[in-house]
Amino acid sequence: MKTLVDLFWVKYSQIQQAVTGGETVLIDVLDKEIDPLLKAIESERATTVADARLQFQFLLDLLKKEAGDCSNVMRHSNALAALTERYLVEAGTGNLVVRDPFIAPASTISLPKIREDEGLLNEAILDSLPDRVCVVTPDYRYLYANVLHAQSLDQTPLSLIGRTILEFAGLQFFEDNLKPRLDRCFGGESVDTTYSRDIDGRTMVFRSRLTPCRTSTGQIIGAIVVYQELANRRRAIAA
Repeated sequence: MKTLVDLFWVKYSQIQQAVTGGETVLIDVLDKEIDPLLKAIESERATTVADARLQFQFLLDLLKKEAGDCSNVMRHSNALAALTERYLVEAGTGNLVVRDPFIAPASTISLPKIREDEGLLNEAILDSLPDRVCVVTPDYRYLYANVLHAQSLDQTPLSLIGRTILEFAGLQFFEDNLKPRLDRCFGGESVDTTYSRDIDGRTMVFRSRLTPCRTSTGQIIGAIVVYQELANRRRAIAA
């Protein structure tokens, strides 16, 4: 639940920036990504009391942010009503109790920490890595790029969101090299590859590590790609 909520607020912030910058194409792309996320958060059945509380708090926060839009207020109010039908508040204590008897009580809740090797989209972790990092969606578009990766393409992180990686990789390299590895990753496999590319007359050697990017429920929403430039031994020998 927390992963879905965090991802929604990242997208929400990005679309606000896009609106401010008048980037209509990016707004359309982000809008198409935000709506499924919102529906996923609204429809997911919590497996802990903490997750159920998080669901309520998320909708309340969203309701406050969009209080000036009547249609959105109606939608979020209906979603809150649906959650109330799904969960009950215990009379007298105010503690949230979930209808499903298999959900653990609040006293036994232990929230897992998000780790990089879990393949969850945690931008704070990805931003801290010293390598080029991006997240690619199953339709081969950028969901996220850190500053180093964006700079390598003469772009900004925000300008890459929603654009296809084919635009920057080139058709032949994409079809022969990148797409097959991404497809394996989207199928649940971690892929570690070393390869070379001729860039501006230089032979560059890279190691790429692809890890499935999953939601808290295990759904794969993309591939986390980490690039490392390696020393070119042939170039060193020639020198």
